[in-house]
Amino acid sequence: MSEDVGKRMGYKRLSIEELRSFKGCENYTNDEAEEIIDTLEQMTIVLFKLYQKNKKIENNEQQS
Repeated sequence: MSEDVGKRMGYKRLSIEELRSFKGCENYTNDEAEEIIDTLEQMTIVLFKLYQKNKKIENNEQQS
């Protein structure tokens, strides 16, 4: 998700500076940090979609 899309949807993308504020992440290069942020963002989307799917299944089971 691009930063512009995230802002329109009310999401704030983790910045390189914020990532570097975590213990063990202080010395990442800009390229490494950007790649990590992209990966975290993709993982978050997958996990959220899985959560939504499970919630939908759970709601359908409760209605049956």
